[in-house]
Amino acid sequence: MKGLALVLVIAVLAALYPSAAFALPSGTRVQKYKGGLNFPVDMAWVPGSKRIFVTEKAGRIRIINKGRLRARACRRINVSSSGERGLLGIELHPNFKRNRYLYAFYVNASPLESRVTRYKVKKGRCRSARNVVKNIPVSSGYHIGGQIEFAGGKLFVSLGDGHSAGNAQNKDNRLGKILRYNSDGSIPKGNPFSSRGDRSPVWSYGHRNGFGLTHKPGTGRLYETENGPQCDDELNRIRKGRNYGWGSSYACGTAGVGPNPKRPLKRWSNVIAVTDPWFYKG
Repeated sequence: MKGLALVLVIAVLAALYPSAAFALPSGTRVQKYKGGLNFPVDMAWVPGSKRIFVTEKAGRIRIINKGRLRARACRRINVSSSGERGLLGIELHPNFKRNRYLYAFYVNASPLESRVTRYKVKKGRCRSARNVVKNIPVSSGYHIGGQIEFAGGKLFVSLGDGHSAGNAQNKDNRLGKILRYNSDGSIPKGNPFSSRGDRSPVWSYGHRNGFGLTHKPGTGRLYETENGPQCDDELNRIRKGRNYGWGSSYACGTAGVGPNPKRPLKRWSNVIAVTDPWFYKG
């Protein structure tokens, strides 16, 4: 039986700083798959195919098919790309082969806000744009978050704290949280901070800047990677209603602030800029 392993992507750091390659598992070999991209951020593979969708920070969704990069973008999006802003996360609907829905997270240029937009892919073009998550405030060029992931049929969205640590412990806003939506952007039943007549998208809170989000295949188990300040990069198992401890007055090496903070599965006290986790079967 083939094994399933959680792989943390630190490739960008290793490429920029070869001395950091110690973070890669023994025997790992890194090679270029495809060049010609402008600051690629995230990618989504169509299962059972040789097609990959890639986001470029400056605003293009690109397609690599059978190892060839298509010259024409699937979509060009007018984004604000300063700092950590830009076109960031990408995800395919679990029934993509039937409905052709592709989702992208980006910082929109005007009006300035973060969004998740759903597209329908047809003949290599991302068409019929619909904003399923919108009006997320952007007040800084940093701590945007920007990862999206389907797990258990629901759409999860990671948001950074907007460079203001106090946001992470305030459950009345969406910054510094992981959010849970239906695939059409409506808020499902069962979210932990909803009340009668007032549903909240917040699933977990106390997050600084989640740069990665994934789930274990065949399950609804959600995992997040998070960048710390000058310490404490993290790998977290995300559970309903939990506080992951980031907020004002956070102290390195502790569980964090706020009610009943949850320690990470893995902590790097000396930061390694951990980014995106993926599960690998092989």
